Amino acid sequence: MSRKQLMLAALAGGALMLSACGGGDEAGDKDTIVVAVAGPMTGENAIYGKNQLAGVQFAAKQINDAGGVESGPLKGAKIEVKSFDDVADPNQGASVAQKICDDDDIMAVFGHSNSSVTLAAMPIYERCGIPLFVSYSSNPEITAELHENLFRTLIDDASMGAEMAYQAGREIGAEKVGLIASDDDYGTGLVESFEETAPDAGLEVVDSIATTTGQKDFTPQLTTLRNQGVDTIVLLNTYTDAALQIKQADALGWDDVKILVTAGSNTPELVKIAGKDAVEGVLVNAVFDPNSSSEGVKSFVDAYSADNGEAPGEANAVAYDSFFVFLDGLENGGEDRESLISQVADTESFELPIRGTFRFDENQGAAVDPDSPATALLEIQDGAFASFTP
Repeated sequence: MSRKQLMLAALAGGALMLSACGGGDEAGDKDTIVVAVAGPMTGENAIYGKNQLAGVQFAAKQINDAGGVESGPLKGAKIEVKSFDDVADPNQGASVAQKICDDDDIMAVFGHSNSSVTLAAMPIYERCGIPLFVSYSSNPEITAELHENLFRTLIDDASMGAEMAYQAGREIGAEKVGLIASDDDYGTGLVESFEETAPDAGLEVVDSIATTTGQKDFTPQLTTLRNQGVDTIVLLNTYTDAALQIKQADALGWDDVKILVTAGSNTPELVKIAGKDAVEGVLVNAVFDPNSSSEGVKSFVDAYSADNGEAPGEANAVAYDSFFVFLDGLENGGEDRESLISQVADTESFELPIRGTFRFDENQGAAVDPDSPATALLEIQDGAFASFTP
């Protein structure tokens, strides 16, 4: 039985069904494998870091409860997870990266959440030769060229922005759209790819407006777009800004204007901040659709919910899947930073519990299948994220 089949069986039953160590090869000398999760654990973006941490912790708990790493030179070793707070700040991210590099006990790192922080930390991780698994930073520059130690399991903004444009034009039925984007690496990358794809998606981008970090009043930008006759506003930012913009648009009485938000807003925090009434009907681009009928998604949602007392969000899911890329490297020969990088890089494809077959492209970013969209479209109904039905 494959690793994916074993994990699905475990998730479906709410308990691990992986065989424990015993017999066969001798277990490795190392009893504990330490991994780091780096992201914002405090501040406005804390939900991203905390959810990624929870996803990795859940995966590690399952492996540990099953008896540890199933095979390889470190067979039987348990996984210990350490967290590091970068407060979504590039300078803090660089400092965190150095701390992780200097800790010889840490074999790999999962993070960071914000693209600007990942871009600042990448060179430090690369110099010290530690494997970096990126599951939630999507700026194209991260994998614009090959970094041998970096493995991104999330599609980049070029693909995500393009898919949002197609969703707006072909699924939502938008014609004249206005863009509001954060003035950071995340917003800039999404704007570029959305605008490039818009004509092919049958869209006219009437205007694109950048907001500033820390801005709280977006009424002027919203009013500008309203006066330009847009039928859809696309918010290319994270949930903290998007929630305020949705709330302020609702206060302006915009019942006839659709709103589409990014995967970065695929979190219940959007509803909490904006308010249940304001977000009704808001459309959400999603990397993870908890309503999917696929066996992997259903099993993960049921097991995570049972173990944590709440349903998983997008950051939980993508971090959880990325852990199994790391685990595959361990079970097939990785025993330290260097050998783990080599093993993951040399693996043609992975079977992940949630999304199934996964491959890296030539720069070790997530490979894109042009015939299979990597994102789904959700609609907020009665405060919950439901699958969108045209």
